[in-house]
Amino acid sequence: MTDYTSVEATQPVASSSVDATQPIDSTATAPVRPPTLPPPPPPRRRRGRTVLLVLIAALVAAALAYPAGQRAAQQEPAAPTAQVDRAPADDSDAVLDAPSPVPEIARAVLPSVAQVDVGQGSGSAVIYRADGYLVTNNHVVANGNQVEVILADGRRRDAEVVGTAPFSDLAVLKIDEQDLPAATFTTQVPEIGTTAVAVGSPFGLDATVTAGVVSALDRELQGGGQNLGGLIQTDAAINPGNSGGALSDDRGRIIGINTAILSGSGTSAGVGFAVPAPSVIALADQLIETGEVRPGFLGIGGQDVSREAAEAFGVPEGAVIVEVTPGSAADEADLRAEDVIVEFDGEQIDSMVGLSSRVLVRQPGDEVTVGFVRDGERMDVTLTLDERTDEVN
Repeated sequence: MTDYTSVEATQPVASSSVDATQPIDSTATAPVRPPTLPPPPPPRRRRGRTVLLVLIAALVAAALAYPAGQRAAQQEPAAPTAQVDRAPADDSDAVLDAPSPVPEIARAVLPSVAQVDVGQGSGSAVIYRADGYLVTNNHVVANGNQVEVILADGRRRDAEVVGTAPFSDLAVLKIDEQDLPAATFTTQVPEIGTTAVAVGSPFGLDATVTAGVVSALDRELQGGGQNLGGLIQTDAAINPGNSGGALSDDRGRIIGINTAILSGSGTSAGVGFAVPAPSVIALADQLIETGEVRPGFLGIGGQDVSREAAEAFGVPEGAVIVEVTPGSAADEADLRAEDVIVEFDGEQIDSMVGLSSRVLVRQPGDEVTVGFVRDGERMDVTLTLDERTDEVN
C-alpha cells in the first residue's frame, strides 16, 4: 500500500466588512443675526469650507473601506468594469531566457525506449536500429528464459537475445518489427555538467523520465564478478528497472546505457552509471554482425598507479605493466614491465580497469597507438591488437 502525501488547499478567510464614514451634513443654515450687524460672509467662502470638509470625510471613508474591498475582491466576482485597452503581458520578467529542454528531450527519446520483461524481473531497452534491434544490459536478460519487449506504443513482442558482452554489461535483442523509432547514439564524449536525462522503467513504471547532469566521466565499478570501466556518472535518478534504458544529452542524443547505481539502500542516491555510447556502438555492431564479441588483446598484466605512488616515484597516474605476454602485440611493440601506460589511442588512461575497458571494445586487427612513460620519458608506439584468448588484457 502506498502512502500519498495529503495537500490541503488554503482558502482566504472571510473578514467582516467595514462601514464607510458618512460625509458631514453641509445643509445646516447659519444662525440669524441682528439687522444692525454686517451681513454674513459671502456664500462662496462658506461653500469652500464645506467642500473641504466633505473631501476630507470622503478620503477617510475610502481609506477605511480599502482593505475590506480588497478582501471582498478575493471572495466575490469583480463587478463589470469598463473595457480598458492594455498591452498584452510579456515574459520579460521570466527567470530563464528559454524554457527547460527536458520536455523536448523526453518527447524525442521516449518513443525509442522499451520495457523488458523476463518473467521474474524487468528492465529497459533502447531501440538501436529501425529493423528491430534493441540494446539493453546483460544482467537484465542473463537469467531470463523468455524475454518480452513492450514498446512505447504498447505493442508486446517476444525478443531473441542476439548476443551479449558481459564484460561491458551489454546485450542486443531482436524483435520481429520494422520501421521502429530508433534512437540517435552519439560518438562524442559529453562534458561534465551536461544535461543528462534518464528514460526507462524503474520498478516497472514504464516511460519514466528523470533529469540531472553528467557528474563525472571514466568512472570504474568493481564487484559482483565484474570490472566495469570508462563509465559515465550522473545524478539523474536511476533505480532498479532503469537498467538498459537511455541516458540522453540536451540534444536528445543517447550518451549512454544506464547500468548501475551506487547506493546503500538499493535505490537512487544520486550516483548512477551508464556505459558510454561509443562503447555501446562498437559492441552492438559486432553482436549484430556476428552474434558475438571478439575483444581485442594487448598482452599485458598490470595494476593501477595510485596518486600517492605517482607522486612518490615521479611518474604520472596510469596503468603500470607488471608482465608482458610473450609473442603478444605488446611484446612485439617492445612494451616492458614497469612501463606506465598513460594513453590508449588518444584517450587518457589513469587506471588498469580504464585501459581494459578500452581494449575490450576494440577488435583483433585494430591498429592503435599506446602512450607510455619509461624512466621518466614519454614515448608512443603503434601496434595491432591480437584476439583475446585469456583473462590478460
